[in-house]
Amino acid sequence: MTLESVTGAAGLLRQHPILWSVGLVMGALAALNLVVPVYGGAFYTEPLALLQVLLTPFLAGGVYGTIRAENFSVSEFVRSGKTYYFRILLPTLVIFFAVMLTIVLLMIPLALLGAGAAANMAALLFGVILSIAFFTFFYDTVAVFEETGVFESIRRSIEFVMNNLGSVLVFYLINIAVFAVLGFLALFAWTALLLEKLEPLTTMSPEELQMVMPEDLLALIGTEGIWITAIVYAVVIVLFSVFLYAYKASFFRNHAGVVQQGEYDEKGRWYKY
Repeated sequence: MTLESVTGAAGLLRQHPILWSVGLVMGALAALNLVVPVYGGAFYTEPLALLQVLLTPFLAGGVYGTIRAENFSVSEFVRSGKTYYFRILLPTLVIFFAVMLTIVLLMIPLALLGAGAAANMAALLFGVILSIAFFTFFYDTVAVFEETGVFESIRRSIEFVMNNLGSVLVFYLINIAVFAVLGFLALFAWTALLLEKLEPLTTMSPEELQMVMPEDLLALIGTEGIWITAIVYAVVIVLFSVFLYAYKASFFRNHAGVVQQGEYDEKGRWYKY
């Protein structure tokens, strides 16, 4: 059923162009995040990151809502984005602050234990964050497909992962594999497009390569290279984002046994039985 969800996601993306909107927005923001700091606009980095945080619940709600309703019109996408915006945003904030609180609570005893324990702090914190993300990853799909509240979305996500642990592991591995393949293809394309500009690196010794700084690499590829890098990076984000959201919705719908019980009235409002 996990692989069936992959083909289901591919079918959704092939038949319904509106679902690509999430990737196009994410890709555009990713390119801006890469280009703007290079051109001295570091001041705008944080506002761009905040804009992405605020836009993501709307885009996720639009994608999941259209898939749930099986109505892939622009109006349905916008309606779903607005309807489920806070159902997705609020659990996101709860999870974020839970992660921050966990990090603070872990750092205090580690700092008191001394340098030896602090040396392992990064690995420990990464493990904690990864564990929280692993179990709460489906909170947004729960919020839309089951129309749950803030804490119920998080609880149901944990329950869903626990009940489908093997399939969820395969789900994560498939996403990692897709991202790795896209990254490899992007690296190959980036190298091919900038082969002439990167040629001086081939004449350097290993010691000299270790001394190369990001600023040196940017100077080497120039303005054209920066834009090529941004475009290649944006393409990866577009493709991975649209796959992730469509696959996540298809996977959750197949494994959670979501059954729609309700109907839309003449104004397009959903009434659940």
